Amino acid sequence: MKWIKQTLFALLCIGIMVSCEYEFIEVATPVPPDPNDTTFDTVSFAGVIEPIFETSTCTNCHNGGAAFDLTAGNAYTNLFNYNDDVVVPGDPEASTIYTYPHPVTGDHGTKYQTADDANLVYSWIIQGALDN
Repeated sequence: MKWIKQTLFALLCIGIMVSCEYEFIEVATPVPPDPNDTTFDTVSFAGVIEPIFETSTCTNCHNGGAAFDLTAGNAYTNLFNYNDDVVVPGDPEASTIYTYPHPVTGDHGTKYQTADDANLVYSWIIQGALDN
């Protein structure tokens, strides 16, 4: 009789563990702005894009030691000198600085913190990826 109780208890415990549900947090998919919309202000690289690299912790690794340097004052030159596809002015989908750390579809371990950050990078690239 004791082994029946132990078996039932074990089955109950297994049933409880198997029936657990996890609540996954979904990240909002960035909706890139319309490139033909003229109401958008020009996105400043120094004032908007470089701070995104800091807040998204990109500069924890990309600080001169890895791949390329994304620290303030060095990021623009390094983005354009590292590889031809890091920034393709006018084409965010071909630019790895937009697609690789994308918060939803990106493959990079560190991603942009918000969809708004990704949208700003998108807008900056669409606007010609200016050093402003």
